Amino acid sequence: MMVASELIPKIKMVAPGTLLRRALDDIVMAEFGALFVFLDDTQAQEEILQGGFYIGSSFSPEKLYELAKMDGAIILDESVTRILAANVQLAPDSSLPTDETGMRHRAAERTARQTGKFVLTISRRRKVITLYYRDHKHQLHDINHLITRIYQTIGTVERYKGNLDKKASRIQRDEFLDQVQLVQVTELIRDGVAIMNLLAEIDPYVIETGTEGRLPAMRLNSVREEVDAMLQLFIKDYGVPKYTDAEVAGVIDALGRREPADSIRIANHLGWRAVTETDLHDIAVTPRGYRLLKQVAKIPLATAENVIDRFENLTNLGLADKDALMTVEGIGEKRAKSIVEGIQLMRDRGGYR
Repeated sequence: MMVASELIPKIKMVAPGTLLRRALDDIVMAEFGALFVFLDDTQAQEEILQGGFYIGSSFSPEKLYELAKMDGAIILDESVTRILAANVQLAPDSSLPTDETGMRHRAAERTARQTGKFVLTISRRRKVITLYYRDHKHQLHDINHLITRIYQTIGTVERYKGNLDKKASRIQRDEFLDQVQLVQVTELIRDGVAIMNLLAEIDPYVIETGTEGRLPAMRLNSVREEVDAMLQLFIKDYGVPKYTDAEVAGVIDALGRREPADSIRIANHLGWRAVTETDLHDIAVTPRGYRLLKQVAKIPLATAENVIDRFENLTNLGLADKDALMTVEGIGEKRAKSIVEGIQLMRDRGGYR
């Protein structure tokens, strides 16, 4: 199940390694039930907050643990730097919908809905920490279960990434033969978007592991950066209009908001309008050369733009000699040589000249 993006900052607040999570874990271990409301202005919520007593003390895990021994809600500020009140009774609007059955959890969900603030509960019987924020709800998971799930996802993502790399290599081979079909490009972008969506789906669970999840987070971020860079370059290479970086980011974002990112919709975002499934297989496309310049010469994007403006596409770029390349602003003898030699090396590897 997808976790609402609005909940992610709240999940970070209670991730392992934070002082708040240390207090929550101690409370769970002690088998206390607890309810916490995070807000800066208690007076603005006077109709909901009843009774209790003012504390106004700086936050510490030890203080929170001791206060959790009492009944009622504990009020903390939203930056979790101060404990404002304790033993507070919550009286939210009883007409607000809730699927909860226990009194503490019903009050928590309704308070989050009514105030739009972050509310957190600990179940005494089930030893479960539940987050409520606006209309969203999320239960924290056992860390060992999360780590297992994350590593399973890493295996899946890295396998998908391997297949994506193979597709990119096949397209690169066909580029030098001038035989790339639009369907090859749309299918690669579709698969790349699917990987990015999978990474977005697992992100909240990685965040939930806090300091325990640093290593898997690094592996997932490495895949994310590589796939995002690939998608950007393919869109810049094959977009009918010459997209800016901001426009490319907009295309990736738009494709990632809906699933599946089918090939027709991807073709539309690339600027191919009113195409059919048959058209995807019939239309031959030529890249501009951004990916090649990135791979063989590692030149800055601004310089690559100058090269593309001069030669327009990979076909023309592949015919250019060192002297022609050196007429481009930002391309000196060294860069020109690396481009020519890089193109030749790719041709030799592919067995075509």
